[in-house]
Amino acid sequence: MSEYSLLRKRVRVHLYDRNGVSLGTVIGRVADISRNVPVGKNPDGREIKKDLAYVIDIESPDPGTPFTNSAGEENEGWFALQDLQVVEEGLPGHITFN
Repeated sequence: MSEYSLLRKRVRVHLYDRNGVSLGTVIGRVADISRNVPVGKNPDGREIKKDLAYVIDIESPDPGTPFTNSAGEENEGWFALQDLQVVEEGLPGHITFN
């Protein structure tokens, strides 16, 4: 399955902090895919690249407070494909693109 097949699909995004600790999940819809995006450097100084999905229409776990990404934008953001789980009926429960 191509990562582009995720476009327009509803997905569950598993959120993690920089130490890899799970923060919970949110649900939204994939609007775009970008491959090999530089996201940082490893301890040796080598560039880390990941395939990302732009997720919109994010449903906040707290209905009174919108989901806000690290750039301050509400109800949307870029997430690693490896952290997505398709939630549409009739499709596999988890897809990883590593």
